[in-house]
Amino acid sequence: MCATLSDHIAAFLDDMARVVRLRPHTLRAYRYELTAAATGLTTPLDALTLTDLERWTSRGTVSASTIARRTATLSRFFTWAVRHQLCVIHPLAVRESARRRQRLPRPVASGDDRLALDRAIAAAPQPYRLLFTLLRETGMRAGEVVALVLGDISLAAGREGVRIRDPKNGTERVVVLGPTATPKSLRLLRTHLKTLVGQPTHVPLARSPRGTRVSYDALHYQWSLVCQAAQLVDTTGKPRYTLHQLRHTRGSELVEQGQRLEIVQRVLGHRDPRSTLGYAALHDDQVRAALEQGGR
Repeated sequence: MCATLSDHIAAFLDDMARVVRLRPHTLRAYRYELTAAATGLTTPLDALTLTDLERWTSRGTVSASTIARRTATLSRFFTWAVRHQLCVIHPLAVRESARRRQRLPRPVASGDDRLALDRAIAAAPQPYRLLFTLLRETGMRAGEVVALVLGDISLAAGREGVRIRDPKNGTERVVVLGPTATPKSLRLLRTHLKTLVGQPTHVPLARSPRGTRVSYDALHYQWSLVCQAAQLVDTTGKPRYTLHQLRHTRGSELVEQGQRLEIVQRVLGHRDPRSTLGYAALHDDQVRAALEQGGR
């Protein structure tokens, strides 16, 4: 076989979009990484070795997360290529899984920072106020929020919830809403749904001023404005917190409330309970308080 990487990027991305139904921002990331790789990995697919791929993924001065992203992209491509008989060798299949250092969740700092963000979110224009509030109170992923349609929302008394149809881990779930746990989300959803009365269930929950679904990029741009309003940016104007850290914040708050880890796992939609264990790490002040009480 003489197939090269560049010969099949378009077909791979098309399959990922139509069959696997990956999100647009994931497809963009794959396209970027594979297009870059195609300029350096020009030999036939079956001639590429593990050494070739590892040399490419680790090129430059890059972080471990960048190497992991490049590796994951190429691994998925080769899995697809072998399945479609474009090559017979999957070089990364024999690679020993690198032991990943477990990173603890990085919630928004409690106190002034959380209060400042909450105030800025409350002042954000619609529909972003609704989307950021959902992220803040439920711990949903940004991609899950922008993918919501009208039919995913249930506000029946005692059964309030949001159905996540296309989650990252492939397992559908319902995000439970409640007047105590998610009061702002419920209030904003009730108001927002009144503007969608008579609309078909497949319409996007949140639409841009042009009537299209709010994009992932637009959500991140509006998040930068929220951080600016909260004065939580660095000297270059870059937000000090990411949207994903709202998810970390919600998980940490649930642990601080004394919720069991299986409840935190259910709320955040973790398939693997090990993903939830990081939230069990106690803060320094909690450890100090426990030690002081034990010494009395």
